[in-house]
Amino acid sequence: MRMCSLNKIANLIKNYIFATCCVTLLSTSKCQGISNMSITMPAAVASGESVKMTCTYNLGTDPLYTVKWYKGSKEFFRYVPKELPHTRVFPWPGINVDVSQSGPNQVVLRDVQRYLSDKYRCEVSADAPSFHTKIVSAWLHVVYPPIGRPILSLEKRHYTIGDKLKGNCTSPPSSPPSNVTWYLNDKWMNSSFARSLDDDYEIGRGHKMRTTTVGLELEVNSFRVGKMRIRCVADLYGVFRTSTETILDEEKPRLASILSTFSSSPNDDEVLDEKCSVK
Repeated sequence: MRMCSLNKIANLIKNYIFATCCVTLLSTSKCQGISNMSITMPAAVASGESVKMTCTYNLGTDPLYTVKWYKGSKEFFRYVPKELPHTRVFPWPGINVDVSQSGPNQVVLRDVQRYLSDKYRCEVSADAPSFHTKIVSAWLHVVYPPIGRPILSLEKRHYTIGDKLKGNCTSPPSSPPSNVTWYLNDKWMNSSFARSLDDDYEIGRGHKMRTTTVGLELEVNSFRVGKMRIRCVADLYGVFRTSTETILDEEKPRLASILSTFSSSPNDDEVLDEKCSVK
């Protein structure tokens, strides 16, 4: 009897140890692997400037094995903590890596040019025991920002309710061409047409500065205290933005038009003439 009790106790202890190990292994597997990974960079940067690309990630309990950066399918930077030096740059035309500011969480490119617009990827790999790998990506657009403000032209500056308002807005030259948007009293308006034209000069490698002309045609139906604000915005990827606006006045009724509504009828004129003739 005593031996049976001892065997039962031993089995219970074994089962407890086994269950504890399983829970520990499951918890450990959940902690392992790469999570919360993201890439941060501006959507657009002006040609000739520097750009910082940041890659954040959580390795859990795993050590870092390597971080690789790609432009399209071409690797241009690698960080390996087990190697000396930790960083390695792969030479590609036009890609200038600032090694002093690049490391396990970011890479900095200097003097970026228009042709470097592309999808950039960050690839992170964990070391043993998981060897997990994860990739995130984002687009970078290298642009020639708009030069100056949009040119806004309207048929007239005074309107009355029911009038047709017609106008054009031409964005300043940029590459690529800017997106042009109309606002009436801070309310977005649909454009009636749009066209894009090359400007007079090229900016290298076949890229031309271009302007965009957008038309607006609508019926005037409201004023704010006798005023109407028209604004034209030229925008490039939400990073470069310039605008022009003008205030239009409500046209006041003229005195002649008011008096004309009270003009005499032909019959009244005849009665007046009769009175004069009797006299």
